[in-house]
Parts: sequence; structure tokens; C-alpha cells
Amino acid sequence: MKRFLVIVLVLIAIAATMSVAAAAPETAVSKEGPYDGVFHGTVYGPDGSKAAMSLDLTHQGNVVEGVVFLGEGLHIDAGMCGAGTIPASSLQASGETSTANPKVLSTTSTFDVSGVPVKVNLDSEVQGNTLKAKATIDLPWLCGSDPVYTGTLQRA
Repeated sequence: MKRFLVIVLVLIAIAATMSVAAAAPETAVSKEGPYDGVFHGTVYGPDGSKAAMSLDLTHQGNVVEGVVFLGEGLHIDAGMCGAGTIPASSLQASGETSTANPKVLSTTSTFDVSGVPVKVNLDSEVQGNTLKAKATIDLPWLCGSDPVYTGTLQRA
């Protein structure tokens, strides 16, 4: 059960890293945004583990959609809630950005994991052809410290 919880937490963090939840719904326009394209890079865990990551995203108006591909090697340690290595996987990502500043994303998403609400705080920014992101999993206090995952990806 602990390993299942840990895997779910990491998949949520990774999905949240590249899936942006919206501020307020806005009408999409046909202009491409800064998150549009294919990005390749690495995501790092707080324990030094890492995994290759690729994003295939479209960003039209304020709508971001795509697929996140994660390689093997990323480890999560959720303290008293368990630990485990995440297998290679792919996830659908979608969301909306604010048209005021489409290069910077800051959002919080809450997910229910085995009946426990878990927050994932995301901050990301696109600078030219580089996408940098940080996702912090706000674990329940009994698990231990909150793991932080960072990624730096380059547009292909």
C-alpha cells in the first residue's frame, strides 16, 4: 500500500509539473504560446535521482495540451508514507495559462490519494527555448518533509 501511495504521488507531481491548471477560463485564440513545442530534458528528485523527460505540447491562446513522457530512474521518499522508484510512463497533460503572462506559471492542485488530500505546488517558466519547472508535493505532516522535483528542458 505504501509503495502504491508513493507511485501515485510522484505521477501526480510529474503530471502537475507540466500540466497547468488555470487561473480563470479565457477564450482561446490561434496564436501559439511559449509552451508550444517538443521539450527534452531531465527531472531531478531531492535525493539525487533523475529521469529523462520529454514533453510534446501545444499552446494556442491560453490552452496547453500534450503528452509527458518520463523515463526510468526517478525515486520518491515520502518518509513514513513509503518510498519507491517510478517506472517509465506517459501522461496526458492539459490546462490553461493566463494571457497576462503566458511564460510564467504558478498554480496549486489538490489530489485525493487514498482518501488523503495532497497538494502539488507548481512554478514554471519558459525563457526562450528553456522550460524550467519546480513541483513541491505537500505531504501530510505524518509522512515527513515535502519532496521537491525540478526539471530543466530544452525545446527540440
